[in-house]
Amino acid sequence: MPDAVKTPFPEKDLPHPVLEALMTENTAWMDDIHHVYGRITHGGLAFFQEMTRFWELRMHEDREACAALLACRTPQEWQECGQRFALKASQDYANGISRLLQVTIGTLEDGPAVANGAKKPARGAR
Repeated sequence: MPDAVKTPFPEKDLPHPVLEALMTENTAWMDDIHHVYGRITHGGLAFFQEMTRFWELRMHEDREACAALLACRTPQEWQECGQRFALKASQDYANGISRLLQVTIGTLEDGPAVANGAKKPARGAR
């Protein structure tokens, strides 16, 4: 197996000056790629944190509503309890969707806030 010992790209075949020029001339582009992947990662994390917060809230509310429904003794109480539950659930879902949209829009906006609260400079303003 003499081929197994050979390096896949012999050093004499690598165009070092070309690769070096490619890397140095495209640092701004590579910074932009790094910036975009960072935004996607942070945005995805924020989205799933908000989704988890919403699920936790709704599961708690649903449990409380089930307990309240079980405590009802008349059809009138049961109807009123169901109406309160439906109203609260629809408000929670509307608020939850609004918060998820805000998180998503914040991820998609250009120039997310950096650690010190300043905005990232616009592309080409480096």
